[in-house]
Amino acid sequence: MTKQRLFLGALGLVLALAIPLFAGPSAAEWEQTKKDFYRDFANADMGVKKTALERVAAVNTVDAAKLLIAIYGGIKREADAKEAKLQAEIDDLENTLKPLRKAQGSLQSGEAARKAKLEAEVKVASDAITKIREEAKTLLDVIASAIGKFTDPAAVSELRALVIKGQDWADRYAVLAGLIAAKAQGVGSLCLEAAKDPDPRVRILALDALLDLGDIKAAEPLFVKAVEDPAHWQIRLSGIAGVEKLRSKDGMAAMIRQLKKEDGRLRDDISGALKRLIGMDFGYDAVAWENWWKTNGEKWDGKPIGGGAPPSGNEKSGGGAGGTTAEPPTFFGLKITSKKIVFVLDISGSMNDPSVPPEGADKPPPVVSGGGNGPAPAPWEPGKKGTKLEVLKYEFEKTMNKLHEKTTFNIIVFSDNPLQWKDKMQTATPPIKAEAIDFVNKQAGNGMTNTGDSLEKAFELAGQGLKDKSYAALVDTIYLMTDGMPCAGKWPTQDEVVKKVKEWNSLSKVIINCVALGDKSNYNQTFLNTLASMTGGICVKR
Repeated sequence: MTKQRLFLGALGLVLALAIPLFAGPSAAEWEQTKKDFYRDFANADMGVKKTALERVAAVNTVDAAKLLIAIYGGIKREADAKEAKLQAEIDDLENTLKPLRKAQGSLQSGEAARKAKLEAEVKVASDAITKIREEAKTLLDVIASAIGKFTDPAAVSELRALVIKGQDWADRYAVLAGLIAAKAQGVGSLCLEAAKDPDPRVRILALDALLDLGDIKAAEPLFVKAVEDPAHWQIRLSGIAGVEKLRSKDGMAAMIRQLKKEDGRLRDDISGALKRLIGMDFGYDAVAWENWWKTNGEKWDGKPIGGGAPPSGNEKSGGGAGGTTAEPPTFFGLKITSKKIVFVLDISGSMNDPSVPPEGADKPPPVVSGGGNGPAPAPWEPGKKGTKLEVLKYEFEKTMNKLHEKTTFNIIVFSDNPLQWKDKMQTATPPIKAEAIDFVNKQAGNGMTNTGDSLEKAFELAGQGLKDKSYAALVDTIYLMTDGMPCAGKWPTQDEVVKKVKEWNSLSKVIINCVALGDKSNYNQTFLNTLASMTGGICVKR
């Protein structure tokens, strides 16, 4: 590499001698650097690939920045193409498996062997997808980290321009994430621009980053607008958080307007924020909030002041669906206010053990962890005695019978491997609910506890909405019921599962409510507490 010492007078000479200034490689040296990079990046060894990327990043020029950005896009496109091909193979295998699984109890030996062979092929393809994702993520993370370390003015200018004008959302997201992680100079003003990005994923990243910056007053109009985003509830959630942090008067009015339109989990988020900001609890009653605001809004100085009576019916946060005072459905006593749910249900071998509820389960249960904005759990009495699996089936049927018809939901049961009930979210019509009950009732307890792969499937459902920009397909709440600890799958330890959930949930903003069933010696309370608390959910023992 060429190094130059700049003569800046006597003092400048001293400084130059102490700190050599890097002027960048010559054209020939850069060509050699690229040649070495492509040679090493073609190596199958991930360590060699990472070193090759880091060596390019160390060049710290605009050409190096452009090369890293191009490589980032190439890695992502190649990984996406490989994954799509494997997923198509899995879909074909799953379609072949459907009738075999349906007739599982009456399969002849030949059919059973064929079923086992097909399921093994599904596992091989699924493991290959996981490997592709993890290897791609490792390399993409190296690039994103390197991007934030560029100091060359031309390179930094190129990166900033890509955040605003780049054609691929993934490139814009990666560069912005790298600059945010490095706390690069001027990243706040860049986030202000990126919060207007056409892609919701980039907007969420920018808004959430602005929340963590010290002075975000300039972002107030963006947060206020986000509260009423018409298409993506995750953006509305970022807006609510920003309005609450800024104690914005315009944001208060926006939240009250939006409360009239919400029908699901975000009613809890809005009413919870309003309650903390104002000091009153009008629950989901937008008219009561609106009347209070008309009377008291002018004198509100950002601190709770009260100043009103509860609305007619005294409906508190966590009331019934659609703004009524009807009691919402429950799952093991956890009140269901969401309309976009995935049930993740443990059917491992230990679920065949007798169910012994913890002492005091028939009393209003303490929230073991989390709580967020959701309603407090109801008292719970086991309506059925028997094995834990029998209790689960009874509770699930009770939940289905009361589930609101506007709710969309899906089910993932798991033991050694997860099994997803339907490819897509289902609307809770009577026939669909009856089919869901039948699906759960047919499950038998066996195998180990693969919590990680099962939650991965749930988050894949949650991510469909952001990818497809289809609001109705989104998931905002997971109900995880388990009697054990992770011990199987791609992430067989509790720490690995927690790490992956943090990664999956960075954009999805999904709540995980946990039910710990049976003898506490079988499950790790800290693990379930962590899943609930870090996502704003609730964990209870049953």
